[in-house]
Amino acid sequence: MKSTIMKHNASIFLVAFAISLTVFVQSCTKTNVDTVYKTDALVESVIVPNSDVPVPLNFVLDTTFNNEKSHSNVNWKSRYFDFSDTWLTGRFGEFHFVPDFSVPLNKLGGLHTPMSKGVQLKNLNFNEKYPADQFWSTGPNTQGPPCYFRFNANDLSKNYLKFYVLVSTMNTSEPGRDGYIQCGQSYMGTQFMDSTRRVVDPTSDTCWLVAQPGTWKQQGNGYVFTADFTFNRYLHNTPGKNDGDPITKPVNVYLSYNGSYDFLTAGGPAGTLRCGFSASFSFLRSDYFDKTATKLYLKKPTAAEKANSDAAFLINKTYGTYSGSVADQMFINANMVFSKSHQ
Repeated sequence: MKSTIMKHNASIFLVAFAISLTVFVQSCTKTNVDTVYKTDALVESVIVPNSDVPVPLNFVLDTTFNNEKSHSNVNWKSRYFDFSDTWLTGRFGEFHFVPDFSVPLNKLGGLHTPMSKGVQLKNLNFNEKYPADQFWSTGPNTQGPPCYFRFNANDLSKNYLKFYVLVSTMNTSEPGRDGYIQCGQSYMGTQFMDSTRRVVDPTSDTCWLVAQPGTWKQQGNGYVFTADFTFNRYLHNTPGKNDGDPITKPVNVYLSYNGSYDFLTAGGPAGTLRCGFSASFSFLRSDYFDKTATKLYLKKPTAAEKANSDAAFLINKTYGTYSGSVADQMFINANMVFSKSHQ
């Protein structure tokens, strides 16, 4: 009797095992599913979710505010090889707002002069065979206070935003990407004067975001507006474009107000009012780079580099090179703190 029960249980076990194995094999054969990333407006609008804090109707951010750059940041992210939701991330070291009046060109971003010896912030692409006084600088960028991002919650037609980053200050804090002649700088097409990657071409280093007037709209508790996004340049091989013409495309920028707080000074009414904004947008790098370019154009090649650079100048349509190790779509997120002292 005991033997019969054991044989019966064994039969049940074998049947159950066969069923489970079949289910397992079938489930494994269904895992090869192509990922589809939606790009409709609803998905794009959550690059930075609209703030849970509505902007007060009487809120005005004007030139009485300073931008606290030390408490602000501009970050980027992109999918690795565009095959999954595995992200590569980083930030830009130098950025600032620009006034809505003319200033000398040498007072804006993109001008590089040697740093002083002993400065800790060095070029992450620094070639160790060169002396310390050959580090690049982040430019004079003397447009500190006051802040030139103007925002009026009651009258969006008065809003103004002109902003830049220095492309060569892009970094990931990973030596394997940021180090001497590594791939990180090619994500945004940094143009070097020669292959030592020690001297950045200043004429192609500034990336601009300029809001188009009259395009600001409220969306939920936040805002959306259209901006001209400019970086990289055309070579002479693009029909209708001259060598050095900037490449500009429109992008949708999403903005959220993150609240404010009045930090009062102990023992008196004076203090500092601080507020925060976040903005984000995405773009396709292929809109700004020649993806078919296989040779690197250098403005000042060595004798050994000249033949390759000359060939690139005759073939390439844009400056810089396109890296395929990150996805075509890149996301930019900026978080800014502004403040003004009470009189």
